Amino acid sequence: MTSTNQSQSKTSQNRQTATFLDGIRAVAFDAVGTVMYPAPSVAAAYGAAIRRHLGIEVSQETVAKTVRTALSKRSAAKDLRTSESIEHEFWADLVREFCGSADGFEDCFDELFAHFGNAKNWKCFDDVQAALSKFHELGFVCAIASNFDLRLNSVCDGLPPLSSIDHRIISSTVGWRKPAPEFFAAISDRLQLPPKDILMVGDDLNNDVLGAVAAGMPVAWLCRTDAPPIDLPDNAIRVSSLVELTQLLGQQSNIAMPRQTERHSG
Repeated sequence: MTSTNQSQSKTSQNRQTATFLDGIRAVAFDAVGTVMYPAPSVAAAYGAAIRRHLGIEVSQETVAKTVRTALSKRSAAKDLRTSESIEHEFWADLVREFCGSADGFEDCFDELFAHFGNAKNWKCFDDVQAALSKFHELGFVCAIASNFDLRLNSVCDGLPPLSSIDHRIISSTVGWRKPAPEFFAAISDRLQLPPKDILMVGDDLNNDVLGAVAAGMPVAWLCRTDAPPIDLPDNAIRVSSLVELTQLLGQQSNIAMPRQTERHSG
C-alpha cells in the first residue's frame, strides 16, 4: 500500500471511530485484566496455598489452565445468575479441583478467598491512573462493571486510582454475570443513561465485547498483547491501552454528562 493509500485508510478509520464514539457520556470498565491484575498471579497464589495447607505440588501451568477453563465454561453456561453464596461456592469448587476435600481444604480455601479480597495482592496497570484522571477531566461518568463479589469493594478502596470511581456494578449484587443482558441493563440503570451513551471497556471478548454489543452498548476491546487482528462487531473498536482510548475520546466534541460524586456499589 502506498503512503497516500495508507493516509486515506487512516483518515477513514478515524472518521469511523469519531462516529462510533460520538455521544458517549459514560465509560464502564471491567475490573480484572482491564484496570487491575493479581500480584502475585492467581497461579502462584494457588500453588503456594495448596502446598502450604495440603502438601500438594501443583504447577502454575496446571492452575492457570484449570482456572481459565472453569471461567470460560462458566461464561458459556445458559444460567448466568449469581449471588454472594454462588460466587463463594464457585471458588470453593475450583480449589477442590486440586485437592478434593482433603484435610486442610477449608483453611486453604479461606486463605485464598481472603487473599483475593485484599488490595495489597492487586495492582493497577501502569496506564490506569493517568487515563482515569483524563476521563474525569473530560467529564465522563466512570464506573467499574465486573464479574466479582463484594470483595471488589475492599480491593478498589485500597487501590487509589480505583477508589475515586463513582459507581461499582458487581455481578454478585446485580444477580447476573456478564455476558448476561441483565448485567448490562444494570449498568444502564445505575448510570441512568441509555446503553448507546455508555462505552464498555474490557479485555474479554465474550463477557465484555459480545455481551455489551448484544445489549446495544458500544465497546472498546482492550487488548494489551500483540494478538492478531480479528473481526469485531460494528459498534466495537480495539485499543492497546487506556491512554489510547482517552486520546480517541478527547478528540470528540460531544459534551459529557457532569461527573457524579456520590459513591454507589452493587
